[in-house]
Amino acid sequence: MRLVVSGGGTGGHIYPGLAVIEVLKEMVPGSRILYVGTAEGMEADIVPKQGIEFARVRSGGIRGKSLVKAMAGAVRAALGVKDAFGILRDFRPDVVLGTGGYVSGPVILAAWTQRIPCAIQEQNSVPGKTNLILAGFVQRIFCAWEKTRTSFRGSSKVMVTGNPVRKAVIEAKRDDGYRRFGLDPGKTTVLLLGGSRGAMTLAEAGLKIAERADDLGFQMLFITGNPYFDMVAEKLGCRPQEGIKNAKVGNVIVQAYVYDIEYALACADLAVCRAGGMTLAEVTARGIPAVVVPSPNVAGNHQEYNARALEELGACEVVTEARGAGAVAEACLDLLVDRAKMARMAEASKAAGRPHAAETIVRELIKLARTRR
Repeated sequence: MRLVVSGGGTGGHIYPGLAVIEVLKEMVPGSRILYVGTAEGMEADIVPKQGIEFARVRSGGIRGKSLVKAMAGAVRAALGVKDAFGILRDFRPDVVLGTGGYVSGPVILAAWTQRIPCAIQEQNSVPGKTNLILAGFVQRIFCAWEKTRTSFRGSSKVMVTGNPVRKAVIEAKRDDGYRRFGLDPGKTTVLLLGGSRGAMTLAEAGLKIAERADDLGFQMLFITGNPYFDMVAEKLGCRPQEGIKNAKVGNVIVQAYVYDIEYALACADLAVCRAGGMTLAEVTARGIPAVVVPSPNVAGNHQEYNARALEELGACEVVTEARGAGAVAEACLDLLVDRAKMARMAEASKAAGRPHAAETIVRELIKLARTRR
């Protein structure tokens, strides 16, 4: 089987594609896979490091741009269709999967002109503009949330699969996580995920939570994001290791970023995090209750919609950024005191998780591929 995957710009568009590729290689050994992205996006760095064949097309955004930048984006997108047409003609895929971001538009459109079966995968409860446009050019639409179904016309194409999560996230062992970070298996672990860029609200909330770690008897893995590490380490009074953004004080371990996030999730009993589609997919795949702080700085306010969808299932508590760091910390500390409520949320989180999303998507892609032959 020959598969083309296209998506990029952010990790939230890249990692679902990588999860699908991982499963396809297991289910259909000998498959050939090509990932199509832009030269400027994160995918140009991440994907080749995974040993996956990579091709580049031009693309650009239109939404939220000035007139001049929107026109330039439209021209680049048109050139991207030309680029993608040649790539697909040479590679001859059986099926194409778009996972979002500007780059997937030209690739799906080029595939449509060549009558190659196509599918898109939407990570958020409110679809992105690119996927809304592409819905008319594909045979399958894979969604993470049931409520997303109504956003797409021709709902017979829609399958609610959940977001595909890497096997490493699902299979990581708690004991390995404890050893990886030097945590105590006998203590409740709070995981605060600031992401690579971090957020001031989460950093400030983390400081307030960390103040209570000793007297409430929990431990904390505090992932600050690179911009906030030095500030957090200084305020906690801990000295970072030489040349490494990693520090410890009492029951709190502070790191700027974690590349093997699967081990952090494996040992977490409670998470404090943003509401990106993939973040919530990984949290629920592990059945972790969460205090979720949606970023207000995203297109269409989609993070709050994601968070509210999970909150309706009883798997998290949502605290908007406008309420401030104190409210985030209070929600976290209240849960640590009310263990019965935290246990109920953990059960709801596990029920909401879809750890087999990638397998479901791959099976459907195999079916689509057969229609081309």
